[in-house]
Amino acid sequence: MLGDHEMDTKSKTVFVFLLFVAIFGVCTIDNAYAQNGPGTITPTKLNATAISPTQITLSWLPPIQNYGKIIIGYKIDKMIGGGVFDTVVDNTESTFPTYSMTGLTTGTTYTYRVSAVYSDDSSTDPSNWASVTPLPTSVMPANTTPNSSSKVNEKLDFTPADGTTLYGVVITQIDYQQLQERKESRSIIANGIQTAQSPNTDLNGLLKYENNHQTSSDIPAPLIVTAVSPTQIDLSWLPPEESYGQVIIGYKIEWKQAPGLYVTIEDNTHDVSTKYSVLGLTTGTTYTYRVSAVFTTDTISNPSNEASATPLASIATPVSQQSELNLTQTNTTTPNSAQSPAPAPAPTQTNIQFDFTLSDGTTLYGVILTPSEYQQLIVIKDPRSIIANVTQTTSTINNDLAGILKYQSIHTTQQLPSQQPPTNYTQPPTTPPRTGLDVTILYGVITSVVASGAVGIITWLVRTKIAKKIAKEYNFTIEKFTDDGIEHVRIRNRSQTIEDCTILCDKQTCVWMDTDMDKPRHIFDGSNFVVRLPTGSENINPLITVLSGKKVIRKTRYGDMAHGTKIDESANSL
Repeated sequence: MLGDHEMDTKSKTVFVFLLFVAIFGVCTIDNAYAQNGPGTITPTKLNATAISPTQITLSWLPPIQNYGKIIIGYKIDKMIGGGVFDTVVDNTESTFPTYSMTGLTTGTTYTYRVSAVYSDDSSTDPSNWASVTPLPTSVMPANTTPNSSSKVNEKLDFTPADGTTLYGVVITQIDYQQLQERKESRSIIANGIQTAQSPNTDLNGLLKYENNHQTSSDIPAPLIVTAVSPTQIDLSWLPPEESYGQVIIGYKIEWKQAPGLYVTIEDNTHDVSTKYSVLGLTTGTTYTYRVSAVFTTDTISNPSNEASATPLASIATPVSQQSELNLTQTNTTTPNSAQSPAPAPAPTQTNIQFDFTLSDGTTLYGVILTPSEYQQLIVIKDPRSIIANVTQTTSTINNDLAGILKYQSIHTTQQLPSQQPPTNYTQPPTTPPRTGLDVTILYGVITSVVASGAVGIITWLVRTKIAKKIAKEYNFTIEKFTDDGIEHVRIRNRSQTIEDCTILCDKQTCVWMDTDMDKPRHIFDGSNFVVRLPTGSENINPLITVLSGKKVIRKTRYGDMAHGTKIDESANSL
């Protein structure tokens, strides 16, 4: 009996133990399921956030169940209407579960989905959809570093060789160190500070951006200009990488007086220094410059990129800026006044506020842009549009460059100006009452500037033609597809005519499929045309360049282009 009792007790103990394991195991599995869901096979929890009026950041969770495959990147699709998606990024070439979409239109709703890309070139089904609308008031969310507020990342501005700066980049310290080693020699890192903000891109994303913004190696680049006092602007640049055996003996400095009109302020600096200061400028006036190298043979290089700055009455000194090169120290200059040694408060973004009057007399009051977009506006605006009452402000931007240019195109007078006496605009127009720097844009009317006499009309015609050529905004897509083993590129134009268009594969001009010729052609609004790439191009991932005349309007690597499908090319018409 005792033995039976002991056996019964042991059996009960084992039963209780097994019951405990079963209950605990179920609870553990349920808890894991609640946190991660089932073994997800697609990216999940896709979220879209507008961080500026023209930029959206996408973030998501990677799939959990990969069936032994390795994720090498993500494919991003954008909805083009009616539940139909178009691939805008074939492969981010990064396992980082976030991506930034730039150059977007303010006020337009964008919808995206994401798929994981595996090393065997297969991809998962897409994630959930995520939509967001960039607004004039969209800004980067407040500091939201996950899990640890002590994590330190690096915030910086990144300027590739063509001078197009990517501002407010946040990457990890590891990516920052690798970026300094792997970037091109003419790409500039500036204004680097440590931050607790979450990364908004990664190393691969920056290198891809850099690859799409290269320029010719035989010009000074990038040119960077900085207002260092109310009457002084400093210029700095890097010398050409290729001089074809010639020796540089100085640089030619030019000021852009008007669209297409340049005034030489220094024929030859007679100095190989890549810095130059312009003094005695007018406070509140925007100045645009370009630089060319001068050789011993009395020849000069093609000019650098254009760069602009506005000396203002109060130049804010950047806080705790670091510079990678001596060149970029001009980006962190200090006014001619003593700098307080006391720790400065957290830096605030300084923007530019102004009134913008169009040629039909309509005025936008209290427009606020970032300094970089304001400088670009000065360069490409219609010469009949007037910028007045320029001041610095810490208020949030309420528009972007694309929105201003679109508004300008709607309110541009197409008729010739009538012959009448010129109107004096030395005094600003009377404006409606304003409630402060954050006032909503109001509308008013002032008389447009007109020319006087036949000379005035001719001048207006010439400048308008030049300005329109400079200010063109192209809206087109290029995609790749393969037909009979031959690589092709299709261009779809959805904007004004692209005049004298050619497409280069590296440095070789591609042949148009419908004419079997490589001659320049006009790409009209609504038309589609196809070129074929030289044999063997698929093995070298060539640089595809779209030109309008001699002007480069798009550069991208063939491997980075979206996939298209073969269609009936007889539809190459409006």
